[in-house]
Amino acid sequence: MRDPDLTHRLASELGRVEWPEGEELRGIARRRTRRSALAASLSVLLLLSGVWVVSSRPFQPRPEQADLFGAAAAPPLAMTVAPVPAPTTIGPHDPAWIPPEALLSPEDVGPGLVAARVSVDENRPVGNWAFTLAPCPEYPKVRRYQGDYQFRRQQTVEYPPKIEGRPETAVAVLHQTVMRLPGTGARQLVDEAEQAAQACPKYLASVGDEAAKRTKVRTSHVWVLIDRDFAGDDSLLFEHRMTALTGTQDTDLSASAVLVVRVGDLVATVEEVDVSKADPAATRKLGTRAAAWLCAAATPPC
Repeated sequence: MRDPDLTHRLASELGRVEWPEGEELRGIARRRTRRSALAASLSVLLLLSGVWVVSSRPFQPRPEQADLFGAAAAPPLAMTVAPVPAPTTIGPHDPAWIPPEALLSPEDVGPGLVAARVSVDENRPVGNWAFTLAPCPEYPKVRRYQGDYQFRRQQTVEYPPKIEGRPETAVAVLHQTVMRLPGTGARQLVDEAEQAAQACPKYLASVGDEAAKRTKVRTSHVWVLIDRDFAGDDSLLFEHRMTALTGTQDTDLSASAVLVVRVGDLVATVEEVDVSKADPAATRKLGTRAAAWLCAAATPPC
């Protein structure tokens, strides 16, 4: 049974409510639609930032090894998914040894930088390296070096971690790998790099992240040979650009400069991580510096 007093009071109060005009209601709806679209765009940007982290490096840094001849140190917690390289048996008096001085120093790269993620290993197949462009359909046609390297030393040059004890907060500037190969192996790797970039100047790769798969994000890779024969016995300078393709919008992820420098039986790959505003002349100078450090360790030496 209805309460007549309550019914009368509701009718009276509803009569005093000022309802917006039709055009004002439509304006409110438009503003809410724009807010929804903005939220969706922010979600895409967050996804693409994750894609950039996954795909912006041709080389992945290796876990750090403490003492060259002692037991391998436990990797940081954030890197426990990767195996720690075994201690090497090659030492400073072995012909295959590559000393730390054969690599670029942080001072060669810029102020305020440190060397991190240093690792060494020996007598392993070259396998995946900077120019293993597997997603490219034409890559299987490239003639690839099938032998082992005798010794390899790697490092990342970076700004120190912003948060002490959190190595993942460091900002990488450069990755470098130096390998010693027997016979004509070093020369063959230089040829392989050039042939891979010629066969695969542009190709698409799917991003492995599950969220990226659901949104069908793919990454476009473009390789351009900028210069050659400017340092050492052989040298190449490439620009590597990546763009995230979502089907509705494209987002530039990064541009890196990749140097390949050979001196004797040593071949170095140097990747400057983000060079969107860098000077190619400065990168050539860095390649010349890298070749100079290789000289004393190469066979034959310079």
